[in-house]
Amino acid sequence: MTRTRSLFAAALLALAVPVTIAGCGGDDGGDQDPQEVLDATFNNDETVSSGVLDISVDASAGDQGSFNASLEGPFQGDADDPAALPQLDLAATVSGEGAGQSVDFDGGVTITSDNAFVEYGGQAYELGSDMFEQFKQGFESQAGESADAEGFQESCETAIEAQGGDASACDFDINAWFTNLANDGTEDVEGTSTVHISGDIDVAQMLEDLSGLAQSVPTASGQVDQGQIDQAAEAISDASFDVYSGEEDDILRKLDFNLSLDPSAVAGATPVPVDSVDLGFSVALSSVNEEQTIDAPSDAQPIEDLLSQFGVGGLGPLGGAGLGGLGGGSDLGLGGGGGGGESGAGGSDAYLDCVESAGSDPEKAADCLDELQ
Repeated sequence: MTRTRSLFAAALLALAVPVTIAGCGGDDGGDQDPQEVLDATFNNDETVSSGVLDISVDASAGDQGSFNASLEGPFQGDADDPAALPQLDLAATVSGEGAGQSVDFDGGVTITSDNAFVEYGGQAYELGSDMFEQFKQGFESQAGESADAEGFQESCETAIEAQGGDASACDFDINAWFTNLANDGTEDVEGTSTVHISGDIDVAQMLEDLSGLAQSVPTASGQVDQGQIDQAAEAISDASFDVYSGEEDDILRKLDFNLSLDPSAVAGATPVPVDSVDLGFSVALSSVNEEQTIDAPSDAQPIEDLLSQFGVGGLGPLGGAGLGGLGGGSDLGLGGGGGGGESGAGGSDAYLDCVESAGSDPEKAADCLDELQ
């Protein structure tokens, strides 16, 4: 059973990292069949409840611009409850330039046992205990549903059915996406001996399968025909990956993915002054299952102080009505404070119950806003 997909999604949201990833040790790393290594890495019951995560994304479009982003830091989860909200302390950096514009950002997210914090411009802002508790309950409810799924197939079916789609669209072989597999021997990754598997991605097959998934959902907009899939695949000149799996425990320690696009290969596309677009994605996991200490930042200010810098008066549905605000009863503009009426604790509870019942249906979740009126 694998939860590697959960690791990537949750980490990119800066919210969820413990996950269950891969186990089942085997023969000498350099002698193992590469497909067997991948199967062992992405299908087993080893529990990863703590460690240090390092995610990076790099993109370039020739001399027209570039973009770099990273997210790194420790996480500490509950080994006995993979669905529990983990504590974490992730630092984020973003930089880039293009079309005469540039961006340079440093920030972070910290989650402790009883609060959550966002760091921006060198200042920390706290969510507050009441609002954090609502966020935690919502997260763990959804994470619990995902944790019940066994493997990719069942996880896919659960997600598609939750959106009213046809679960049979998940009936494809994901191994068909990976070609030219090779075992490149053992390599050290952050002090751990790993088996290095490299290969290419059959882009046309992957796009065809993913297109089938998207089109099985009633709310999906538009249809994708085979011609569009072939055209998109032709524009991708390179799609390769490298997997580094623990030699002793088959736990994923690092994944690199590289993609190169040739815009001129798209028939009928508007000419652009770029010969190629290159994208690199990397995620690494170190200090696996070593105890991590997560400390709350000092001198944190109420979260609405940050929101006000962007002209936002409150946190919307997350804040709920009747929370009384953050940091001493300030009004979030949702009926808290002296607003009274049904926008108090009862309205907030009704909203949370509605969202939980809505599951992954975005339309039903949107209708839940009526509970806050």
